[in-house]
Amino acid sequence: MSLLKTKHDIIAYTVDKTSNSSLYISIQNGEVIVKAPWYYTQKQIQTVVEEKKNWILKHLKEYIEAETIRKQKINTEPVLVFGKSYDVIVKYANTKNPTLNLLERYIEIILPAKYIDLNKTKIIQATLSKMYTSIAKNEIETIMEDARHLLGFAPEDFQIKSLTNCLAKCVNQIITIDPAIMQYSHEMIRFIIIHEFCHLKYKNHTKGFYELMEKYIFDYEKIAKQVEKLKF
Repeated sequence: MSLLKTKHDIIAYTVDKTSNSSLYISIQNGEVIVKAPWYYTQKQIQTVVEEKKNWILKHLKEYIEAETIRKQKINTEPVLVFGKSYDVIVKYANTKNPTLNLLERYIEIILPAKYIDLNKTKIIQATLSKMYTSIAKNEIETIMEDARHLLGFAPEDFQIKSLTNCLAKCVNQIITIDPAIMQYSHEMIRFIIIHEFCHLKYKNHTKGFYELMEKYIFDYEKIAKQVEKLKF
C-alpha cells in the first residue's frame, strides 16, 4: 500500500506491476488500484497519481455516495417519476413533519427523529402520494391548456384526486386525473389526458373517437401499446 499526501487529502493506493506498456488507474470497491508497467519506479508512479488526484478524489467521492445510498435505501419497489426509476432512501432529523427531495438519482425522505421506532411504510407511502400530487398540479394544468388549444374545446372543469381502479375518467364534462399518473412518461400522460378530452365529444370508443385520437397523438400506435394495460 502506498500513500500520496496532498495539502488537504491523503490518497492510499495499491500498485500492481504488469507487463503492459502504459499505466492505468481504477477504483475497485472504494480502493485505488494502479496497474503500472514493471519498469516504472515508485517516483514515476507517484507522479502520475498526483497528476490524476482530482480524478481519483472525484471517483472516490462518487463511490462513497453510491455506497451510502445503497445502505440507506429501503426495500420497496423502485418509485417511478415520469417513467424514470428512483430508489428511496430515508433519513431522520429533528424536524416536525416528513419532507421529500426528488434528487437526480434517488428520492430522499427525511422523517422526524421521533418516528425512528415506528413502522414507516405508511408514512413513506403518504409522503410519496403528496409528491405525486404536487408534481401533478403543475404538469396536468400545462397539458390541459395545451390540449385545449390543440383540440379547440375543453372540459367544464378538471380535478386531481385519487381514483379507484383507474388513472383518469371523464364524467359529466369533468375530467378527473389520479396523481399517480405522474409515474409514467410525459408521452403516456399526454396520451391519457387527450383520451379523456376526446370523451368530451364521444362518450364511447367509436370510430370517430379513435380518428380524433390519431389526429392529435403523434406516434399513436406506439404509445397506445405502452398504455394498453393501464385503466382509464
